[in-house]
Amino acid sequence: MSVPGGLIYHLTLVIVLTLLFILARVQRTSDPSQRTKRWYFASAGLLIIRLVLLTTSVLAWQLLLDGERFLPPLDRFASLAGIVLFAWPLLTIKYQRAVDAAVALLLVLALVGMLITASNLMGKDTPYPFNPSLADEAWTLTGLGIAILIIVVLTNLRPHQWDLSLVGFILLTTGYSLHIAFGPREGSLAGFVRWAELMAYPLFSIAGIRALASRPGHEEVEAEILGERIQPGESDPLMILGELSELISAQQISDFASAVVKGVAELTKAELCLLLTPPDLMGKFSVATGYDLIREQLLPGAALDDKSCPVIASALAQHRTLQLPAVSKSPDVQTLQEKLDYKTTGPALLVPLVTKGAVQGGIMLLSPYTHRSWNAEEQHALEQVASHLAQRIIQLNRGALKDKAQVSFDENSYATTLRQFSSLEDRIADLMAQMQSASDMVKLNKTDDPSALLKAYEEALETIHLLEREIKSMKADFNEGANNPSSDDAKRREDKYQMLVRELHEIRARLAAAETRRASIEEGMGEGPDIEAAASLTNQLRQQMSSILEYAELLLGESVGTLGSAQRSFMEHIQDGIKEMDSLLENLLQITTLETGPVPIPDSIDLLQCIEEAVTRASPILREKKIAIRMDFPDDMPSIRGDVGSIVQIVVHLLNNAIGASPEGEEIVVAARLQEAEEADLLLLTFSDAGEGIPAADLGRVFQPVDRADTEPIRGLGESSMGLSIVKALSEAMGGRVWLDSGVGEGSTFTVLMPVAESPKEASDETAAEV
Repeated sequence: MSVPGGLIYHLTLVIVLTLLFILARVQRTSDPSQRTKRWYFASAGLLIIRLVLLTTSVLAWQLLLDGERFLPPLDRFASLAGIVLFAWPLLTIKYQRAVDAAVALLLVLALVGMLITASNLMGKDTPYPFNPSLADEAWTLTGLGIAILIIVVLTNLRPHQWDLSLVGFILLTTGYSLHIAFGPREGSLAGFVRWAELMAYPLFSIAGIRALASRPGHEEVEAEILGERIQPGESDPLMILGELSELISAQQISDFASAVVKGVAELTKAELCLLLTPPDLMGKFSVATGYDLIREQLLPGAALDDKSCPVIASALAQHRTLQLPAVSKSPDVQTLQEKLDYKTTGPALLVPLVTKGAVQGGIMLLSPYTHRSWNAEEQHALEQVASHLAQRIIQLNRGALKDKAQVSFDENSYATTLRQFSSLEDRIADLMAQMQSASDMVKLNKTDDPSALLKAYEEALETIHLLEREIKSMKADFNEGANNPSSDDAKRREDKYQMLVRELHEIRARLAAAETRRASIEEGMGEGPDIEAAASLTNQLRQQMSSILEYAELLLGESVGTLGSAQRSFMEHIQDGIKEMDSLLENLLQITTLETGPVPIPDSIDLLQCIEEAVTRASPILREKKIAIRMDFPDDMPSIRGDVGSIVQIVVHLLNNAIGASPEGEEIVVAARLQEAEEADLLLLTFSDAGEGIPAADLGRVFQPVDRADTEPIRGLGESSMGLSIVKALSEAMGGRVWLDSGVGEGSTFTVLMPVAESPKEASDETAAEV
């Protein structure tokens, strides 16, 4: 036995393990993850074992200890412990408890084996070489078998930093194999194994250092948390009682669904629990809700069908339990991954909710982190719970049907309300006609009494107030009776109610415009201005303003001299004022154009080109406020009927409003969708901003044509009322409409309804007429 060579071997391994231990100890203070803890304890344990072996070797070298009796068993134990402890941090992410138990068992058995081997050597009067003994063969074969097993596991699982560790275990396997085949029979130490350890331990340390220096993946962190808090088969009785109380006390189907997924996830220790609705006649179903046990939050619903999830749909239709393995290649697994936004779903267990031969949905358990499967006993228990859940769903649905039958507003009341709106529309039209007639009479210097006009206005206003009270009553009844969120009838009623509210806002805006014109007539405006002269004067003013703007830009360009900072500031203010005046003149010119005659409407125009032109005009302020535009248009965008200049003006005003209302750095959305109608198809163009929203009390003033000096500005509006009144006038002149949906804190959405140039329905009607 060469003691100096053995001393170099021991010192090398101790230095390598010391470096790994120091890094793990430092990393543990800032990263208390399970992986860091295991590298810390593994390096600490091996370092202690190697220091004990080093001390024993030094004492044997100084002849203070019989090395032939103590060194061989301690050396074999240290080598075997190195294999086990270096594999321990690599295999604990997905199988923590199993690996911990296996490591503890192997170390205890190795320690017992060391003591037995040492006692046998102590019982001999004259120690013999240890290498040719049966004890050496047992230690060598055990180490070789464990190393080969670890190589197989690493190759299949491929955990973090497995490549360098795999090379290290291959070197140890080679060392053990060479010791069996060519090991010296007259010695007591495994020389080939020691050479393999000298090469393998630095690789293990590098793998550990890389693992400690890198951040653990998202799935690894959640799996570690899961391993600490979720253990199959453990349930708190108080927690079970709490979950059952939530299920029993739930009176709404939505509350019951949330309690079901949360309760089942807690009781079964499933990482994800989904509640599925039953497939309809078209094969469509959905994820009603779900619960993530790791994040402790509910998951949103998702639409599914029998094409994307054929296996799940078939299992629900046939009332049978389904288990999907983690390696399943069915399209159901891929669909769930996309809908739930998870990289993997792991093993899945689906239990249908069946009672009295009818399926009410299904409970689906997923294990995306630990990949835990469910045994037959757990499956049977969940099936028994599922039947009771199905009965409770039927009870809640029956209660919802009773509540729905008690809703005070039905189809007849809707028809009555719609007739009231129609009547109000007629009254408003008569009022506007009377005002127009009165305005013409004023222009002719006639002084008829406007009492009839005032009387008609007051009647229309009284009708508006009556209708407002009725809608408030309808809203209160709707909130009281619409208890079933999945009911198609309740959804249809809610849509109708929202439509009535929009109609009311529009009529209120028209009343406000009528009131403005009535006030002008009452004050005696005298003879109206000459519209053509106003248009001519506006064009001349714009020409002069353009010349002034060119001179201002010339001075700012410093081509005629250098400007000081104060002079430049004044010129920039002048330039901004000129641009603002030019915008006001553009609005005035547009108003005079509308007054002089109808808007010319060509056969068809390209809406996308008009939007592109408007965005180009608004690009400077977009860049200044760092606002992004997201556009959502159909692939087959149809042409529309209208005037190019008018469409550009509409888009410019609505785009300026969205930009002005949105804070800096936000996003506005411009979207279009085709809406089919009986007579002709229509195109809905919407502009949504990220502003603070418009109060309900100010909605009637948004489209007023005049901004009064004594009127407070409208919150949440980014464009002047004059500009928005031009949008309304232009839209109606082309046969369309414009309305507003807004709420405080929710932003605003302006919608423009435009006629399509020629829909397929119109083309077929024309063909039939020709025939």
